[in-house]
Amino acid sequence: MGTETNDRRGLWAAVGSVIAAVVASACCWLPLLLIAFGASAAGVSATFERYRPLMLGVTAVLLGAGFYLVYFRKETCAPGEACAVPNPRLQRLNRTMLWVATAAVVVFALFPKYAGLFVDDASSLPAGESNAPTVLLEIQGMTCEACALHIQKELDTVPGVIGSSVNYDEKSATVMTDAAAPPSHEALIEAVQSAGYSARRAVKQPRMNLIEDQ
Repeated sequence: MGTETNDRRGLWAAVGSVIAAVVASACCWLPLLLIAFGASAAGVSATFERYRPLMLGVTAVLLGAGFYLVYFRKETCAPGEACAVPNPRLQRLNRTMLWVATAAVVVFALFPKYAGLFVDDASSLPAGESNAPTVLLEIQGMTCEACALHIQKELDTVPGVIGSSVNYDEKSATVMTDAAAPPSHEALIEAVQSAGYSARRAVKQPRMNLIEDQ
C-alpha cells in the first residue's frame, strides 16, 4: 500500500499545484471573464496580483512534493506486503497525471505573458474625432495586457469621456473627451484607481490635443 499511497499523495499535491496556479493567474484571466459576461471587474486584478507571488510559491512547493512522492520517496515494506510489489499500471497512470498537471501549471502560471493573444485592442477611440481634446495618463500597476482592457472599460464609464485607449507596453492611457463637458483629471484618475491601479497626468503630450487643467 505504501507506494500506492505515495502516488495518491503525489497526485493530490499535483492537483493542488494546478489550483494554486489558476489562482495565481486570476489577476489576468478573471477580469477578462467578468468583462466578457458584462460584469464589473473593478479591483479584481489588483486583489489577485497582490497574492500572485505567494500562490506561485505554493504552486512550486506542491508540484515539487508531487514529484518527490511519486518518483523518489520509497516506503519500507516487509516481504509479502502489497507495497513490496507495486502496481506498474497504477504507477504509469499517476505519473502521467502528474505530468499533465505540470503542463497545466505552466499554462496557467505563464498566462500573464501571453494574455494579449486573447485580448482585442484596448481602445474605444472613435474614428474621425482627431480634433477632440484628449488627456494622457501614466498608468502604474498593470501586469498583463488584460489589465489594459480592464482600465479602458473603467475610463469609458466616466461622464464626458468619448473613448479611450490603454497601451500596456507604454503604461499609458489616452482619453478622448467631450469638449463641451470634459471630465476632470481627478475623475479619470479615480476611474483608474477604482479598477485597482494608479495613475497620474502624463508630462508628455499625447498625439491629439491635450485639454487644459480643470
